Amino acid sequence: MFDPRLVILIGVIFIGLGIFNIVMGRRRLLQARAQGQTIAWYKQIAILTGIEYILLSVAFLLSISVSYGWFPANLNALIIPTYLVILLTSGVLAAYVVYQGITTSRKARKNREAQTARATGPATIEKVAMTPEQQAEQARKRRERRKKAAEARRRRAGKA
Repeated sequence: MFDPRLVILIGVIFIGLGIFNIVMGRRRLLQARAQGQTIAWYKQIAILTGIEYILLSVAFLLSISVSYGWFPANLNALIIPTYLVILLTSGVLAAYVVYQGITTSRKARKNREAQTARATGPATIEKVAMTPEQQAEQARKRRERRKKAAEARRRRAGKA
């Protein structure tokens, strides 16, 4: 078992991290609103992470208090279910934060791909109708390129 002072220290650190994340998430929300965007608080990952940290620290502290008997034994019937609910809630919140992170990165990647596609132009190549002479010339050039590429491969392999 861990030293209870260490668990209390970790709990206090997590509470501090949680408060810090909530404050930073709130600032980001206010900045977004100043720019005219409306973002729901539950879609702000920093706020969710802060709440998750605080829930985990409360779960740590409840666990250590039950283990070391800091509360009277008759309150265990109330504390243990509360501990389990807080632990389950923090797990669900952690899964939601991971899900939000994945979907956010996918959206950002799609936006980047769409911007590069718009910048480079259409990806389709239009075929131009060619005369039989032009087709023959193009086929001859293609054969020459392939022949030169094969010779270069042989040279690199030491067979030429």
